Amino acid sequence: MRLFLKNPNFAPAGKSGGSKPTSENGDTMTEKKKEASEVDPFALDNLTVDGTTMEDLGIERPLLVVPVTKPNPQDFFQVHPDPTYRLAARVLELKAERETYLVTKAVWPLIPGETKPVTLLVYQSRHGGISVWPLKQTEEGLRDNTWNISARKASELAVDRWVRMQANMHNASYDVATSNKIPPANWPDIPLKEILRIAFGDGKLIDRVDHPVIRQLMGE
Repeated sequence: MRLFLKNPNFAPAGKSGGSKPTSENGDTMTEKKKEASEVDPFALDNLTVDGTTMEDLGIERPLLVVPVTKPNPQDFFQVHPDPTYRLAARVLELKAERETYLVTKAVWPLIPGETKPVTLLVYQSRHGGISVWPLKQTEEGLRDNTWNISARKASELAVDRWVRMQANMHNASYDVATSNKIPPANWPDIPLKEILRIAFGDGKLIDRVDHPVIRQLMGE
């Protein structure tokens, strides 16, 4: 005669008895799922987005790099509308290295002919990111040119709208296109002094006559 051992976890069809599905070792399926999520890094519970934002976590995005360059001709840009975010200054450009140095007012008179007057403008591209544009001004006693004139007009338009500026070689000037469909720029709450500190850090500020760039120009 055969003896049939009764499975304590077995319930006839239609008579669950209110018990939860269990595994062979008696663990409920909910417990197994929880254990799987703790062990398997690809468990769905470990990958799902629960709606938490970076702001909720207190995450900030510090400004680490500020390029010093005119706007990209293939991108729309907007100039900071606050007048306190522009500065009349003088810069020294190393053409071969494609680098721009900010020169203090105590030093630039000591290197005549090496610097150019500019207005430093803070602008933002449509893809985000802050840059500084050394917008060229007319040297006193010298004739202005159509490149600089059209660039200055483009910068004025870009104060309250998105602008794209492209070179027109035939007319020796910049052509401008505008857009009112791009969302307004979101400006970070960082003072101009700090933006310039980042833009012209790492030796890009010439504040003494023995600066390596001046010594290079003097043939030392």
